[in-house]
Amino acid sequence: MSRIRIGDQTWDLSNATLELYHCRGPEADWNLALTHAGETLWLAGTVMPGPASIEALIGAEFTVDLRSLDELAGALLGRSVTLYPGGQGVCALAFRGAASPRGVRLAAAANCDWDRYLETFDRDQPVALDFDLDAAVAALHPGNLP
Repeated sequence: MSRIRIGDQTWDLSNATLELYHCRGPEADWNLALTHAGETLWLAGTVMPGPASIEALIGAEFTVDLRSLDELAGALLGRSVTLYPGGQGVCALAFRGAASPRGVRLAAAANCDWDRYLETFDRDQPVALDFDLDAAVAALHPGNLP
């Protein structure tokens, strides 16, 4: 089971599927399809170096594209959000790949500053973000999209 927590709200996801592209290059792109309440939500980013096998994902650092993080968080929360993982001085989020029965476990936690202009949260404190995702690996594409 996969789970995402933002502040005091938690969502259980029924499915997580990872697909990687440009795996023969020095940096691969990844897309993670997350199923929640019958809807597919996306998270994306890069991993270095491009993995040659599923085993190479174990221990790899998956950097998250923060635009996709904002889109995912906004879809779950039902309102616009701009998050700054680690605060505005850091503003980065990464998963470390670990072995899992489904393929790869992606877990990360961070306290996030957020854009106060959007009034996403009702308090003026950092918001805790916690990911624990157990993803099946759909494909490792050597080049561009199939």
